[in-house]
Amino acid sequence: MGASLTKKGLKAAADKAIIAARPALEIVKNFTIDFSDEAVKPGTGVVVDVVKATAETFDKTSANYAHTTNTTTPVTVATDTRKKSTFELDDLDVLEDETGAALAGNAEASGRAVGSELIKSVTGKLTTADALAQYTLTGSTLADFFKIRAYIEKQGVDPVTCVLLLLPDTYVALCSVLNAGIVGDGSVVRGANIGQALGVKAIYSAPTCSDLSAVDTHKGVGFIVPENALAIVNRVVKPLKGTVGGLIEYGEHKDEVSGLVTTHRVIYDAATSTAYWTHEGLIGSKLTRQEVTTGVYNGAPGFWQIKVS
Repeated sequence: MGASLTKKGLKAAADKAIIAARPALEIVKNFTIDFSDEAVKPGTGVVVDVVKATAETFDKTSANYAHTTNTTTPVTVATDTRKKSTFELDDLDVLEDETGAALAGNAEASGRAVGSELIKSVTGKLTTADALAQYTLTGSTLADFFKIRAYIEKQGVDPVTCVLLLLPDTYVALCSVLNAGIVGDGSVVRGANIGQALGVKAIYSAPTCSDLSAVDTHKGVGFIVPENALAIVNRVVKPLKGTVGGLIEYGEHKDEVSGLVTTHRVIYDAATSTAYWTHEGLIGSKLTRQEVTTGVYNGAPGFWQIKVS
């Protein structure tokens, strides 16, 4: 894992933090575009280009090599979700001890906390109001779940590019009709394998998704989300250069799996001999499907809600 931290205890803690956050971050990566780690102020807009491509029959006078068929539409994504988790450390020396119980436990807890908040900010963009349509899941047999794949194909979308985010009860119902070799052993849940069993990219339990349906009856049970349905930008918050305001350590840590970069900083209060360690993440997300002119969209995929009757 890439880390620019120096103190060995903090480096070990950063590893533990990002591993604890990874289950959430991996889910997000499956249906979003553009993780990047350049510094930018919170709230700053980052432009992500959405390309709409069409094919036409060649004609040397009207549809030749100089005739454009594709359009590129910029979507501005604000880095507006900044989440941190801070712990107080009584003894500064613990930063040098990679086996320190305080750092180890705090790191895992902060990783889960930050990762959960970041994914919540992304799945919160999936609402019944913005869904292209709703698909009704009529039962919980394997055949019923397989019908979701057929529905996706009928929308003109390749199912293997789609991720299913299911609320926990529905996810458990699906797992109960699959064999353990596909689902996993409890400690490792094979989201991609479960998806492949149904012919989609991946399937995950998503407790942060909304359960509201079109008529607000809490019958929503998940979403069908194609790749690139959301754009995500990831940035880091850098402190002032030098040791300012008690800052004794700062570093960036990149997760090799998701590409997400989070930061760690330690400030020290000499008067109380107390150190404060913060794990922080800064991201922004936005649905990529945008209306360019009335009734004309930019070519980015939308998403569908799954509900029960």
